[in-house]
Amino acid sequence: METSVILALLGAALLHAAWHALIKNSGDQLIGLAGMNVFSSFVALVALPFVAIPDGRVWQVLILSVALHNGYKIGLARIYRHGELSQAYPLARGFSPILVTVIAFFALGELPALFQLLGVLLICGGILAMRLDDQAFRPGMTLLSAAFLTGLMVAAYTVLDAYGARLSGDWLSFLVWLMFLDGLAFVGLISVLRGRTLWSTVAREWRVTLISGMLGVSAFSIFLWALSKGLTGGVAALRETSVLFASMIGILIYKERWSAQKLTGVLLITLGIMTFTLQA
Repeated sequence: METSVILALLGAALLHAAWHALIKNSGDQLIGLAGMNVFSSFVALVALPFVAIPDGRVWQVLILSVALHNGYKIGLARIYRHGELSQAYPLARGFSPILVTVIAFFALGELPALFQLLGVLLICGGILAMRLDDQAFRPGMTLLSAAFLTGLMVAAYTVLDAYGARLSGDWLSFLVWLMFLDGLAFVGLISVLRGRTLWSTVAREWRVTLISGMLGVSAFSIFLWALSKGLTGGVAALRETSVLFASMIGILIYKERWSAQKLTGVLLITLGIMTFTLQA
């Protein structure tokens, strides 16, 4: 993997963790995520006249990807209701590389390499360590099941978005249409669930909406650009280094409780993720 791609993805991981921190500490995570989507869909709408219209096969991928992205955001909001940023975020994202490996094996016939298998073991160990932490233990299976399902959504849309970007032959066109359709669908859904509260909250907290939206659009654009280069495994792994940034933000900025188990879990998950890049 080129050094420029690695550095870009590490920057995207920091941006990714930053917008997650903003959403985690918003009053209503679903509204916070919808506010981000108001921004991203507006940016995409402005860009639509300048990109190609996808063909029929790409539209099928886009529709399925939108469903997965929306499912991920709903699961993420559920996780953040049950755990601190420094414990919930690593659990949600920690499952992703494991599931990407499994999906890639069955869907693409990719046999995991030695470093990938080592990464799986380290990540599982990290998740177990965080599970043994007193605070992480209290939510029980509610937090773990939501984290697993969210990680499954992340893994599925990662593989699907990589396929869609390559199928379209124009990653920017695929990105713009995906952001527009995804934002439109999610904002519509939350409008039904929250009604006027959505728009009054977005108007009142417009600064947070703007900042989180800019961070999200930038991070996802870098991610999809890297996916289009055919580096799915390494890209997915490097993206999840955001678990370290998110945990540090939670502990250092939001003064969340730290413990030896939590820090050990974060370290193991991060080491596990990084081993994926060795093979790439």
